[in-house]
Amino acid sequence: MPGFICRIGSASGEVFQQEVMGIDAGSVSKQLEDKGYTVFSVKAQRPWEQYLSIFSPKRKSVKMATFITFNQEFSALVNAGLPILTAIELLLQRKRSPLFQRMLEDVRDEVKTGASLSQAFANRGDYFPKLYPATIASGERTGEIVKVIKRYLFYMETVQAIKKKLTSAMIYPAILLTMSIGLIVLLMTVIVPKFAALFMGAGAQLPMITRIVLSVSWVFQKGWPFGLAACFAAPVVIKMINAKPGGKLKLAKLRMKIPVFGTNIQRYNIAQFSRTLGTLVSGGIPLVQALDIVADAMSNELFKVELKKARNRVLEGESLWASLEATGIVTPLAVEMVQVGEATGALSDMLEQVSNFYDQELGTAVERFMALLEPLVLVIMAVLIAFVVLSVYMPLFSMYNLVSG
Repeated sequence: MPGFICRIGSASGEVFQQEVMGIDAGSVSKQLEDKGYTVFSVKAQRPWEQYLSIFSPKRKSVKMATFITFNQEFSALVNAGLPILTAIELLLQRKRSPLFQRMLEDVRDEVKTGASLSQAFANRGDYFPKLYPATIASGERTGEIVKVIKRYLFYMETVQAIKKKLTSAMIYPAILLTMSIGLIVLLMTVIVPKFAALFMGAGAQLPMITRIVLSVSWVFQKGWPFGLAACFAAPVVIKMINAKPGGKLKLAKLRMKIPVFGTNIQRYNIAQFSRTLGTLVSGGIPLVQALDIVADAMSNELFKVELKKARNRVLEGESLWASLEATGIVTPLAVEMVQVGEATGALSDMLEQVSNFYDQELGTAVERFMALLEPLVLVIMAVLIAFVVLSVYMPLFSMYNLVSG
């Protein structure tokens, strides 16, 4: 899908440029106008401009910790009986990050002109989570805005807790792997070459194991520029693939096929999808609209595409469980639980159970993998070091025997 450089203005009067993907200039312009922006110009990117945009820094979004704190304070003020505008004005007096402060001022100005709070947040684009405006909209419709914000906070705190748990579990293995790789590089670029000079000077016939280690050492010494270039080139290549039409989808499918990792990626995305959909459905948002929001919020392109297809099937009258089963990306267990939820009228509860189950499954799988990774890395390192030591000492023993003889 081609990219377009759009010069647009927000309701608060801010004018800026934004890159938007679309079929043609007309559809891009309509897409932006539907979000409440004033469109000044839409210009198609040239191919070389699209590749240059790969290296441009990503647009910032508000920090999640700051956003959660704001919602806690905002819900408390509204619950105390303050009008929404008054609550926002009070919260603007608190010193926060410049980006968040500016976005909140834009939200306040837009609400003053008559826009709903949900629309004002939706018009901020990618600065705020896509799920948030839909959650606020459901609260505005039912008159229970405090209740839906608290439900959203519970959702976000759960997501953050899971991310922190997974990140913490990865820290020690990452340090261990880094130190192991560093040790191998040190051996091959510093230690082994010193012995290689000694062996070459002696002119002795070297054993096969020693010749192999010396060859590997030579590759490390001479090939490090290529290795370094590959390390820098890999993320650039991935970004270039992502920038191409269908590139993200191809990479997502490839990641899903990786043994062990693919299964855990599937678990993570099923948990994310179930928790998000359950939060929206419990907030009173219609299923078709909720599926549309969930699909847009998914980080995995394969799930995003397949959930859009599931949304179209539900729109045509098919049940949710059958639509999910047809995608092939949702496990039979999750499909069965959704089927039970639809049959009993407790869909949001069953979706929450699905997310909790796969969160536990993912956590157990990560802990098991980490428990196996540590001894595995230690064994591999021990074998490699033993291999290097033998390759060094065997010629020394041969030389000693020759001298002794």
